[in-house]
This record gives sequence, C-alpha cells and structure tokens, in this order.
Amino acid sequence: SMSIDLALRDSVEASLYGLVIIIDSQYATLRHIAQVRPGFLMNIVHMWQGCYPIRIQLLNYVNTPEYAKFIMMLTRFFLSDKLKQRLHIYTHKTTHECFTNIPANILPVEYGGTDGTIQELTEYWKKTVEENRDWFIDDENYK
Repeated sequence: SMSIDLALRDSVEASLYGLVIIIDSQYATLRHIAQVRPGFLMNIVHMWQGCYPIRIQLLNYVNTPEYAKFIMMLTRFFLSDKLKQRLHIYTHKTTHECFTNIPANILPVEYGGTDGTIQELTEYWKKTVEENRDWFIDDENYK
C-alpha cells in the first residue's frame, strides 16, 4: 500500500484513470490459502472500496492454482457490484488472456510488456519507498 500511497500523491494518471492491479498467485501454497480468513478478506475489500480514493479499473489474479480459486471466488461475496465485474481470475492455462487488453508499456517483460523486468520494477519501488521514508513518517501524524 505504500507504493499506492506514492502513486496517489505523485501520479496524475493514477488519480484520473485508476489502477490495473495484477496479483500473480503462481507460488501460493495451501499453507498460504489456509491463512486467509473471512475477516481478513473483508478488511482488504473494505480498504479498496471505502478507504483509497482511487478507482480500480481491473483486479486480475493470474497463475491462480485451482485450489486457490475457491478463496478468490469467496472474495466476490464482499465486493460491490462494480468490483465484481472488474475482478478476473485466471489459471495458469488462461493467464495469457489477462494481458490482451493491457498496453505493453505498463506491463513487465515477464508478462509480455516493455516496462522492465519484475526485478527492476521491484527495485525501483523499494528505492522509491525508502527515499520517501520521512514523508511516510510525517503522514502517520494525519491518520
């Protein structure tokens, strides 16, 4: 959420057009899934629907194992009708369908895009968050 806070603060595009969120669940194990409780799901959904002043254009789970699809489908019960329409769950076999309508210039190389590798993007956001440490500390005074 720190990177989203920075995007809200610094990116006019994010504020105007919203976000396309891609969650790669390729490495989700049964142990991970067992830790997801309904209360946790409700809190996450509340955060996205009621707290962040930003529009979610798409919420895509990609490379979702079959056993994890059940949890992802439970999420739908807590979503508004608009977000239900924007939530898409792709298995390993159907993940490629997710990227057909997303411009390549905003996708990592691993997903067929041109915006750098996942490692490069991770390092960029880690550095950006660290560079804004003082702002985050100060921002806590206003919550």
